[in-house]
Amino acid sequence: MFLDEIGDVTPGLQLKLLRVLQERDFERVGGEETIKVDVRVLSATHRDIKAEVAAGRFREDLFYRLHVVPCTVPALRERKDDIPRLVTHFIAKLAPRTNPAVGRVTDSALARLGAYGWPGNVRELENVIEQALVFAEGDAIDVGALPAVVRGGLPENALALPASEMSLPDLLEDLERQLIQRAYDKSGGVKTETARLLGIKTSALYYKLEKYGIGVIESRGDKIAAPPEQELLDDGPVAGGAGGRRQP
Repeated sequence: MFLDEIGDVTPGLQLKLLRVLQERDFERVGGEETIKVDVRVLSATHRDIKAEVAAGRFREDLFYRLHVVPCTVPALRERKDDIPRLVTHFIAKLAPRTNPAVGRVTDSALARLGAYGWPGNVRELENVIEQALVFAEGDAIDVGALPAVVRGGLPENALALPASEMSLPDLLEDLERQLIQRAYDKSGGVKTETARLLGIKTSALYYKLEKYGIGVIESRGDKIAAPPEQELLDDGPVAGGAGGRRQP
C-alpha cells in the first residue's frame, strides 16, 4: 500500500494509521467486523519528517513505524540527467489525448527544460509538458510552446510593438484571447477540457469566453462579474479545472 504525502496527514488520521500498523486490523466505518490486514506499506513525502516530528506536527511513534528502510530521492534539479527520459515518458502519456501529432521535443526546448530550476519537481515537469503539448505545432515541442517561466521570457517577436496604437492592457487582453482561442480549438470546443488545458476553473473560462466572444454561448441576461481567478498570463501555479456553471 502506497501512502503519498504522508507528512500532510492530520493528527487524527496519524493515530488511526498507527493503530492499523500496530494491530494489523481495522473496522470499516459503520461496520462491526474486524478485518485483518497483511500489507507492505510504502510512504512518501516532500517534507522533512524529522523536523515535523521535532515541531510536534508528526507523531514520533508513527515515524518510527514507517521509517524502516528509508530512501531519499533527490530533487529534480539535482538529477537533471533524468529530464530527457521523463519528457519522453510524459509525451507518450499525454500526447494521445492532448496533441497526438507530437512525438518528440526539440534540442533547444530540451536545453531550456534542463536549465530551469524545477521547484515543483517531477509534477511540475509533467504539467509543463502538458501545457506545451497544447501550444505545440507540428510533430515536436519547441521553445515557443514552453511556458514563459521555463523558456526564460517571451520570444523577441512577442515584444515587438504593434503597428496600431494599442495600450498595454489591450495587448495583454489580445494575447490572452489568442491563448484561449487556441486551447478552445485544440479541445474541439469542449469547455471542461479547454479549462483543464489552460489550468483555470470552468467558471473562469465561461467568463472569458463571453468576454472575448469565443464559442457559442447563450446570453444569461445579467452581466457576469469577473471571478477572482489568476490571470492566464501570470504563469502561476496550475489548479485543477473544477466544474462551474452548466454548459449551454
